[in-house]
Amino acid sequence: MRYVKFISLQFIMFTLIFLVNYQFDRYISKPFTRVDLFAILISIPVILLIYQLVVTLYKSFSMISNLNKVLISIPVLILSIFFIGFMEQLLF
Repeated sequence: MRYVKFISLQFIMFTLIFLVNYQFDRYISKPFTRVDLFAILISIPVILLIYQLVVTLYKSFSMISNLNKVLISIPVLILSIFFIGFMEQLLF
């Protein structure tokens, strides 16, 4: 059960990171303007909030070894990429 919770947490975390990156990527472009600066200033607290949430939730998974965490995270990352691509085709 602990592994299922870890997989679901990883999937949610990767999906959130990709969604935040997708939303703010369209505002950050080559010629650096004020809009780019505002997008960066808004995205940093959002990313830090996600990071703090992940750190607090990871404390409950200390029983899982780091090697298992890495081996589980790689397929979950790929699954999250496919999920975001599928959702992008449907919604965006």
